[in-house]
Amino acid sequence: MAFSGVIPPLITPFDNEGKIDEAFLRSHVDYLVEHGVHGVFCLGSVGEFAYLSDEEKLKVMEVVVEEVAGRVPVLVGVGHFSCKVSVDYVKAAERLGADGVVAILLPYFHLTDDMAYEYYVSLAGSTGLPVIIYNFPAVTGFDIKPETVARLAEVENITGIKDTVIDVQHTLKLLELVPRGFSVFPGSEITLQAAMEAGAKGMILGTSNITPKPSVELYEAYKSGDVAKARLLLPKVVSLLQLVSFTPIQYLPSVIKNAIKLTGRPINTGVRKPLPNLSAEQLEKLREKMVEIGLLEAGNTTGG
Repeated sequence: MAFSGVIPPLITPFDNEGKIDEAFLRSHVDYLVEHGVHGVFCLGSVGEFAYLSDEEKLKVMEVVVEEVAGRVPVLVGVGHFSCKVSVDYVKAAERLGADGVVAILLPYFHLTDDMAYEYYVSLAGSTGLPVIIYNFPAVTGFDIKPETVARLAEVENITGIKDTVIDVQHTLKLLELVPRGFSVFPGSEITLQAAMEAGAKGMILGTSNITPKPSVELYEAYKSGDVAKARLLLPKVVSLLQLVSFTPIQYLPSVIKNAIKLTGRPINTGVRKPLPNLSAEQLEKLREKMVEIGLLEAGNTTGG
């Protein structure tokens, strides 16, 4: 199964005691689905998956699959240092009814493309579910070569990649080398236009948690072949990058949670340590940027 469209990587909300906030997670899933997204992806980077226990990961999988209730595909993050542990997560995702898995290979010892190839082939061999590769070199320090992805695309159930890079040539090379049915998803607004116009199948953007409407409208324009309309809509999506680019990358979950709260939705903005929360000054800067790009009215004092 090949996936397509706008597939937000979900935040993982916590309550005041630091536990999974199931009620908000359910309402957030409903909010996104009701606003037209084409799938959801839980336990990704903005979902703070690396800081959750196995029990918490299973809880997130269960809640998201149950709440979506078949309305759109559910992708589950299964990345880990160890292929064996990733396979355990895949089996849990299968059991709970996920539609596919997304795997980022985390580094401890230095990674090589041969190691990445073996990891993804082994993972795919453990399941009948579609497997999406996740490339995020700004976090892992390892950038999977397009040629390696093309080799992996020959495996029947390795069906796509989330390519979160700032080098648009990397994504364009992927699109040149992989089969037509292989789903390439840009994970950054920086590469979005070039990727979509070269044949990407959709987008997996953390900022879609804040407001999915601009991304959904953009995707539908591209899908219909109306490139002129898509180019008019692009600035609304690309402007969201301003919200996540004024702080170092480790602030990303906090930025997105605080932006959600500033729009008036009742989320606890806490993140799992050692990730940092926004300072008062950073929160004010976020509010100013949201006003600047039209997500908030001037004078809004919600949030924190």
